[in-house]
Amino acid sequence: MIISHKYKFIFLKTKKTAGTSIEISLSRYCGESDIITPIYLPDEKIREALGNSPQNYQMGHKNFYNHISANEIKALIGEEIWNSYYKFCFDRNPWDKVISLYYFNVKDLKKESFDEFLERGKYKGAYNFPIYTTNNYPVVNYIGKYERLQNDLRSICNKIDLPFDGWLPKAKGNFRKNRQHYSTQYNKSQKEIIQNYFKKEIDLLNYKYF
Repeated sequence: MIISHKYKFIFLKTKKTAGTSIEISLSRYCGESDIITPIYLPDEKIREALGNSPQNYQMGHKNFYNHISANEIKALIGEEIWNSYYKFCFDRNPWDKVISLYYFNVKDLKKESFDEFLERGKYKGAYNFPIYTTNNYPVVNYIGKYERLQNDLRSICNKIDLPFDGWLPKAKGNFRKNRQHYSTQYNKSQKEIIQNYFKKEIDLLNYKYF
């Protein structure tokens, strides 16, 4: 998560949407007073090599953190900053997002099949809707899509006058070994589990199974 006073934006970091890659890239443009939250240690080393690190994320007894929600951010920074800054995040096709989460969480696929992963309800960890909504209504200015990441991020940066150079690191990109289309990994009942649980995201962002 980033709050940039320099460029007056708030980047809400959602799950399994290249959020770490976006955060590392945008951290390069942050000023000394901007807020940058810590990330997964191996990826933090990428950011450190660029001369950036987490900063200003501690607020007394309450801290900003990786996937903090819009409601929590607003409570910490106050309505004046919240209302005046440009707020954005990204989301992703839920069926693809859950497959990505499976490969990230399950290192030994022989120990837990995808079906077992779903049966245990672990797919719920990819649900982003509560991060960028209040009372089921989006409270950010823009929700970019993972599927058009570069174009949407460039559009956002143009909006906030940030001189984005297009560079994004491949953070957390080595976990998913099976690169087949997500639809090859679902049966009918598994597809419906995701469709039902992620209905609000699907309806809001007009996602389809294919």
